[in-house]
Amino acid sequence: MKKVFKKLLAITLVAMITISAVGCGKEENALTKIKDAGKIVVGTSPDYPPFEFLISEDGKSKIVGADIDLAQKIADKIGVKLEIKSMDFDSLLPALQSGKVDMVITGMTPDETRKKAVDFSDIYFKGVNGVLVKEENVDKIKSEDDLKKVNLGVQKGSTQETYVKDKLKIEKYKALKAVPNLVMDLKSGKIDAIVLNDKVAKINEGKYDNVKLVKDLKLTGGGDEEAMAIAVKKGDNKELLKLMNEEIKELQSSGEYDKILSNAVEEVSKAKQ
Repeated sequence: MKKVFKKLLAITLVAMITISAVGCGKEENALTKIKDAGKIVVGTSPDYPPFEFLISEDGKSKIVGADIDLAQKIADKIGVKLEIKSMDFDSLLPALQSGKVDMVITGMTPDETRKKAVDFSDIYFKGVNGVLVKEENVDKIKSEDDLKKVNLGVQKGSTQETYVKDKLKIEKYKALKAVPNLVMDLKSGKIDAIVLNDKVAKINEGKYDNVKLVKDLKLTGGGDEEAMAIAVKKGDNKELLKLMNEEIKELQSSGEYDKILSNAVEEVSKAKQ
C-alpha cells in the first residue's frame, strides 16, 4: 500500500510540474497574454503629430494620430480592446521592458542600439529628416556644415538626437521632450533650428507663423532617412510580431495606411495649439 501511495504521489507531482510548466509557457507567450487580458496596452509619447498628439474632445484630452489608428487596427485584428498609456519618449522602452505596456508605437526608429533592448515589427513608415527654422533664416541653412554653426534643438531620445550627437558630432544642443516646446524656443530665439521628421516639420510650419521648413536640404551624414516600427518586449513574441507584420503589410498594400496618415494630417490642421 505504501509503495502504491508513493507511486501515486510521484505521478501527482509530475502532473503538477507539467501543468505548471505549461502555464508558465502560456504566460511567456506575448500574444496569448494579451488575448487572456482582453486588451492590449500601448505606450506612446503624444507630442509628435501627425503620428500621436493630443486634442480636446468634450472638455477632455484625447490622444489621436496615425500611430493610434495603427494600434487600433492591431487591437481589432487580435480581437481585444485598446488601452493607450501616455509617457515621456525616453520612458517608453523601460516601460516596455518592465511589462507596464505590451508594445510601443510612437514614431520610433529601430536603430541598432534599440534592437539590443527590444524587438521590432516590420517598418510601417519611412520618411526623411527635415530642419525647421524661423522664416528669416530659411536661406541660411544649406548644408550639414551650416547646422554645425547654429544652436540646434531635437526631441529628447529621438533618432534626430542620435543623428545630431553621433553623426554631426555636435556636443551642445537642446533636447526637449515635446516638439511644441522646441517650436516655442525657436520662435523666441533660444534655438536657431530644429531637426525632426520632414512631415512633422511641414505640419508645424503650417501651424505657426514665422516658422519654415528648409527646402532641398540634403542630410548626407546618415540622418537623411527615418524609419518607424512597433517595439515589443524581447522574448516569446513571434506570434505577436507575425500578426502585426501581416496587418502592416495589408494596410500598406491596400493603401489604407496612406489614408490613415492623410486623415491624421488633416486632424492636426484642425486641432488648436
